[in-house]
Amino acid sequence: MHESYAARHMHVREKLLEAFKDPLFQPDYYLSIPAYRELTLQRLKLVADMKLFSVVDYVEDPMKFQIALETLAWCDYSLSIKAGVHFSLCGGTIAKLGTAKHHRKYFKGIDTLTLPGCFGMTELGHGSNVMGIETTAMYDREKKEFIIHTPSDEASKFWIGGAALHAKICTVFAQLTINGKQEGPHAFVVHLRDDYGHLSPGVRIEDNGPKMGLNGVDNGRIWFNHVRVPKDDLLDAFATVDDKGNYCSKIQSVSQRFAVTVGALTAGRTIIAQSAADASKLGLIIAIRYSLKRPQFGSKPIMEYLTHRLRLIPCLASTVAWHLALQHLKMIAIHNKPEDSKLLHVMSSGLKSAATWSRVETLQICRECCGGQGFLAKNRIGTYKTDCDVDVTFEGDNTVLMQQVAKYLLDQASSRKEIPLPKRSPRDKDFLSPDHLLALFEYREWQLTSAISKDMKEKGQDGYDANLDKVVRLGWAYTERMCLELFSQKVNSADHRIQPVLATLMKIFALSRIEKDLGTFVVLGTLGSKCAEGVREQLISHCNGLVDAEDGSILLQVCDAFGLPDHVLHAPIAFNWSKL
Repeated sequence: MHESYAARHMHVREKLLEAFKDPLFQPDYYLSIPAYRELTLQRLKLVADMKLFSVVDYVEDPMKFQIALETLAWCDYSLSIKAGVHFSLCGGTIAKLGTAKHHRKYFKGIDTLTLPGCFGMTELGHGSNVMGIETTAMYDREKKEFIIHTPSDEASKFWIGGAALHAKICTVFAQLTINGKQEGPHAFVVHLRDDYGHLSPGVRIEDNGPKMGLNGVDNGRIWFNHVRVPKDDLLDAFATVDDKGNYCSKIQSVSQRFAVTVGALTAGRTIIAQSAADASKLGLIIAIRYSLKRPQFGSKPIMEYLTHRLRLIPCLASTVAWHLALQHLKMIAIHNKPEDSKLLHVMSSGLKSAATWSRVETLQICRECCGGQGFLAKNRIGTYKTDCDVDVTFEGDNTVLMQQVAKYLLDQASSRKEIPLPKRSPRDKDFLSPDHLLALFEYREWQLTSAISKDMKEKGQDGYDANLDKVVRLGWAYTERMCLELFSQKVNSADHRIQPVLATLMKIFALSRIEKDLGTFVVLGTLGSKCAEGVREQLISHCNGLVDAEDGSILLQVCDAFGLPDHVLHAPIAFNWSKL
């Protein structure tokens, strides 16, 4: 299951995985929060010293960049997030929104970690509503400087990773006003600290304090009191201000300009989605290995119990589905066609939401399926559960992202052809054919789109607001349909030796998603009573077939295909449950 697009960069992953054998990267569950933060910084310095990737790669070789950051998550999620904030959010913002002068000025310091960076978008009063941020930027024509200011506590930058202790620079988003006209949010590079760690004049920072997880990252809150920034530290790829204070942009609309600005930063969302899928993989590998060996009530391994199978195997199938869809998303990003920009946003929004929400469910199931051992920190499932929990609300709140997916479909509703009700087969088993399964998912997506669109035509925004629950379900319907479609394509193109296993996983994915929303499929008339009753029966049959094949060795081969080497698992129960 190694990504074909990543083949030429596998040396980056392999060198990082080899580095994880260093004692510096071994887990230590007794650390205090200050010690954990310092350890995370030292780990990041070692990674930077390896010079395996550069912030330049964010633009010129994004797959190399993403593979490096994704691999760090296998070691420690705090390390991954601290690296992501520094290299992707701060460095990537300068790379994409800045120009050559910014690249010359900042790239070397970012690559060497002599200029630790953070990303200042979220405010106490504005999380999802970035257009509404209140931090201000005014231009002083005489001194050729911008003045960055926090007008209220609600406008303070909040949850800023790296800000509490280590960051020296911050890419700050602020409402730019030029000659009395508001031009919307723009990004600036603001210096927070000097080389001795002293705060810059006008900058105030507080530590956000202990969190439910991810305590290796020093999140902070920032206020700016009329902080002066050189004119050249406006990131001006899409808009410029000359010495006289004249504003110029090829994109006249404030909202469109903002959309282009944030659209340039979608790579971070993809990395979060992949990291969530990878966290699920780690939990599943540990839980499945343990379940195949751990006996209970005699010599019977707990994986022999149906309740165990029906919890773990659908999670495995869904994780494979998210993984394959993310491969496809990355291929679209590689080609970087302008006409695909909207599709990239929609796919990344849906997959980020699906993969992270699924990760929450998967790791909880893995923890329960390992009993008390799943609660033990050194078996890693619990620590990943709490560390990763932030992913459902950062890089976009999942509920809001699913609404954005749905909005894309609703905007296109009038131009889409009506999808007919799939014909019911006289034979129950035929509803498992890939074409028919896909038709069921397509019809659900169409019906939800049509129902919401009808209410919006009659009631306008009130019709949309009254259907927000359906709107989120529509986001799910699109994402699941897309993943099933891509899964089916992968099955058809796969090597004949793995085709049967992939086909079984695809059916388990489809059946488990149907079962979660069985009421909708029945109400829409896509499943008759016999087929509806048969969903659970078929799900059981396919889960049993996968587990029982070659005494569980097929299941282990699927886990091995994820590519996580034993030395990064660290969980004793993944090897010998009786020797802890």
